[in-house]
Amino acid sequence: MSVEVVGLGAINVDELLHLPRMPEEDDSVPVERHERRGGGSAANTVCWLAHLGRRTGFVGKVGSDDLAEFALREFEKYGVDTSRIVQGEGRTGVAYCLISGSDRRILVDPGVNDELRVEDVDLDYILEAELLHTSSFIGLRTETSLETLLTVMREASGEIAVTFTPATMVLRGYSYLEPYLRAADVVFLNETEAKQLTGSVEDTLNRLSRLTDIVVVTRGPEPALVRCGNETLEVPPERVPEEEIVDPTGAGDAFAAGFIDGLLRGDPPDKCCERGHEVARECLKVMGCRPGLDNR
Repeated sequence: MSVEVVGLGAINVDELLHLPRMPEEDDSVPVERHERRGGGSAANTVCWLAHLGRRTGFVGKVGSDDLAEFALREFEKYGVDTSRIVQGEGRTGVAYCLISGSDRRILVDPGVNDELRVEDVDLDYILEAELLHTSSFIGLRTETSLETLLTVMREASGEIAVTFTPATMVLRGYSYLEPYLRAADVVFLNETEAKQLTGSVEDTLNRLSRLTDIVVVTRGPEPALVRCGNETLEVPPERVPEEEIVDPTGAGDAFAAGFIDGLLRGDPPDKCCERGHEVARECLKVMGCRPGLDNR
C-alpha cells in the first residue's frame, strides 16, 4: 500500500539540554537534564501526520554513527516508513537545543543532511503519494541537498501536491528562494521568517501569492494569516493556558501537519488552518517537537 504523504528534508537528533540559565561569555552552566529526541522540521511534521492516522514515509539521509539507528527508531515509533532513508558515511545531523524556561536556542550540526543527492531519492515512491511535504537544509559545507530539494520539488510539482516550510532558507533571500516557492502549492512561514524574507509580512504575502496557491503565516497566539489569491484570512487559535504549555518548540511543524491533514480531507483553507491550530495546541503540551508516546 502506497503512503499518502512523503516528507523530504533534514533528519536530526535533537539533544535537549535543560539549563538553569543561558550561558554568558566565558561562562560555565551545568546541564540539569538531558533528553534525546528525533528532530528535523519535515520529519516532525510527518510524525505528527502519522499520529493523526495518515500513512507516511520519509526521504532523507542519516550517517554511519550510532545516532543513525536512534533517528530511524524515532520514525518507526510513529509508524513512518523509513525504507527510502539512505545511509551515508559521516555524522547524522544533530540539533543541540539549549532550554532555560521559555528561552530556547538551537545549535545545528547538519552532518550528512547536506549530502543528499538526487540519486538517493526514489522519485517513483514520492509520486505514488498524494502529497510531498518539504523543508529546508542548512547547506553549510555543500549545497548538494538544496539542489536535490529543488529538483525533486520541480519533478513532483503538477503531479502531486507539494508543501514547503523554508525555515532558515529565508535568510538566503527572496531571489534565492523564489524557484522553491514556485514549485510549491502551499508555503508555511512564521511571522519572523515572513519579515526576514521581504522586510514585512504584508509584502511577503503579496509576493508569494503570485508564486504559490496558499501562503500561511503563523503568529504564535495571534491569528494566523492565510493568503489565497487576493484574499487574506485571519484564523485565530484557541488560547492555551500558560500553565499547560510544556514546550513551544516544534509547534509550527505540528501546525503544518494539521493543515496538511485538512488539505487531504478536502477542507477549505480556513478549516485547514483551524486543524493546524488544533494540532499545534497538542504540541505545546508535550516536551520536544513530536507527539508524546507512552513508551518514551
